Amino acid sequence: MGDIKFVRPINLGLKALFTAAALLCMSLTSTAAAQNSLQETARTVTVSEQDIYQNPDDNELNLQYAKEQIRLGEMLNAGAALERMLYSNPNWHSARLLYAAVLYRLDDQKAALRELSLLEKKELNAQQLETLTRYKEDFQLTRIDSVLPVSGANPSYTGPRAFRPVKPVSGKLIIGAAADSNAGNAFSDEAFGFSDQGDISAFIGGKVELFVPISNSKTTLFTAGANVLTRRHETFSRADYGVYDVHAGVRIRAGKARASLDVVGRQLNISGEKYLTQIGPRVSYSQPVSSNTHVNVSLGAYNQDYDNLDFAPLEDERDGVKTVLQLGVATKLKPTQTILTAIGYETKSADLSAFAYTGPVAAIEFKQGLENGKYFNAQIRARQLNFEGSLQAGNSDRKDSRLTARAAIGIPLGEITPKKIMDAAILEIGANYNRRNSNIETNDYKNIGADLRLIIGF
Repeated sequence: MGDIKFVRPINLGLKALFTAAALLCMSLTSTAAAQNSLQETARTVTVSEQDIYQNPDDNELNLQYAKEQIRLGEMLNAGAALERMLYSNPNWHSARLLYAAVLYRLDDQKAALRELSLLEKKELNAQQLETLTRYKEDFQLTRIDSVLPVSGANPSYTGPRAFRPVKPVSGKLIIGAAADSNAGNAFSDEAFGFSDQGDISAFIGGKVELFVPISNSKTTLFTAGANVLTRRHETFSRADYGVYDVHAGVRIRAGKARASLDVVGRQLNISGEKYLTQIGPRVSYSQPVSSNTHVNVSLGAYNQDYDNLDFAPLEDERDGVKTVLQLGVATKLKPTQTILTAIGYETKSADLSAFAYTGPVAAIEFKQGLENGKYFNAQIRARQLNFEGSLQAGNSDRKDSRLTARAAIGIPLGEITPKKIMDAAILEIGANYNRRNSNIETNDYKNIGADLRLIIGF
């Protein structure tokens, strides 16, 4: 697989559009405070703050107001209303459960657990008791809303994550555009010999997860989900790809511990051709070691079936089994600060020994919550791949060091637009860095890029 060159002019109009979008985003951010008042007047609610002030003892009215504020994402307003209700009616148990959930959403874990402790010896109905039991277990774990990243085309990562309270069906849609200094060689294990070429691309992705209780105690769940990510480049079409992930399995809760067993499948297409199909089991176990920290260990083994590409005729020699063992730690440093770290080891067998490798992997993610729902997120992942040979005669065994990094700022669109429909959407601006250093110089690779993402959760 020699040096393959594809040189095409880049449409400066699309670059200008991408740059203008980024500048518009920064401009909107700087004027967020001025737009907030306009946003508030545009939101339609049936109970206003004035209604609450005029009827402070009307608990039903306060409850309706609190639920509307939760729906709008205004947790501080909801918490204040629920607190007033509980002051006048401390034995309203369902309201206290809701108040605890709001405190947890506000990242005040200790306050949420304190509210639950007040219900310990109260007479609760069956539904309230079930909710209390579930909250007591879930709220003691670190609340983490993200997982560690993975480089290249892979849209997900099986690193440490909290078993937080979940909805029966949840997901998100991601639409974005990216600019890269080197658009090829985007995959974590493959090197096709693309020459350096900058390009603009558009991408769309989605994720959906399903959780269904399969035991009366609701301690065992059936889980299933799918991830999709497709990217199309403006001129460098050979770097286009699509990744399609599915998984199904069970999740078991035993006290504070969590365990899961999944069957995971993936298909990767490159330049419109089927490239990789893999499937295999993954098992994980999570255990809290304190109120702010939990550990996770996972092991996956995947059978990989590769197909040749028009420009890469030896790829079917990569067929084999890949295993990934990981140990992770998730810690909440402060109510708005979370750090996740993971170390692991990978092995890859192959029909042709030059494609087989072993080596360690390490990753770290830091997430900082900012005011009004904004956040900063930084991730870095490093891998060492020690191959069992080289495709080039006379060279020593190939050894690669891979590094992927990303930093991003997220801004809820409800903070910078007056439209209520944007409350569930986030605008994310990110910077990316990818590097591969090899003892075989022709395999070296570096990319610097930026992207703009619209993320809509449900």
